[in-house]
Amino acid sequence: MSIDLATPALATDKIVVRRAGRLLLDRASLALAPGRVTAVIGPNGAGKSTLLKALAGEFAPDGG
Repeated sequence: MSIDLATPALATDKIVVRRAGRLLLDRASLALAPGRVTAVIGPNGAGKSTLLKALAGEFAPDGG
């Protein structure tokens, strides 16, 4: 079985998430390659959990 690394398994482009009048994500983009382990890192409050929740469908994005 071959995996096409050129086609992302999961991708989002310029996603925007607002909650309670606050801008939590502003045009964040991400492409995850199949067959790869990917880490999302950053300081507290950077939007890592918000991005993953939006990708999982817990949050409906306001754009992107």
